[in-house]
Amino acid sequence: MMTQSLDRGFSLVETMIAVLIALVAVFGLGTVIFIASVTGKNQGTEGTRATIYAQDKIEKLLSLDFNTNLSDTNSCDQTSSSQPASCNTTGITGSSWTQGLLAGGSISPMAFCASASPGYEDFLDANGVQLTGSGCAGLSGTPSYIRQWQITDLTSPSGGPAMKQITVAVYALNAENSMGGKPITVLTSVLSDPN
Repeated sequence: MMTQSLDRGFSLVETMIAVLIALVAVFGLGTVIFIASVTGKNQGTEGTRATIYAQDKIEKLLSLDFNTNLSDTNSCDQTSSSQPASCNTTGITGSSWTQGLLAGGSISPMAFCASASPGYEDFLDANGVQLTGSGCAGLSGTPSYIRQWQITDLTSPSGGPAMKQITVAVYALNAENSMGGKPITVLTSVLSDPN
């Protein structure tokens, strides 16, 4: 009498289907991991670049002649029409773009070149080179980054020197959260009148 065995193995077709399903899952997961690592690396690179560009702008603004003495004709704290050309840090030669260290500006995100306060923003290409021109329409290249800054007059504690707070925000036009989103980086510094 023959007894039938209850042990039944997997056929070759079933094994191949299981291996195929496993391969699809592994490759799908590998793709997700690859995209996540590339995105993380790119965001880190953008953050580093934006921080360098913001620091560069703060250093340029801190190097301007700040003197509340109205007889100093080199001071970048006088009316914009009285300021020397060296007070324009924007790279744009339009008449309203020289603001120097006058209080004003904004770091709120806005559409490209739609600033309500010209003279408090500038534009960089993909390599971080400042674009020049006579205005937004006449820029010497295509902007990849926008730097916006705000200058605020601070009250001096008990008769101390005049002080200004400088805040710089950098936006990347090609980033996921570009204009209309959050800036990549925001840096703040304080400047005091040495006199």
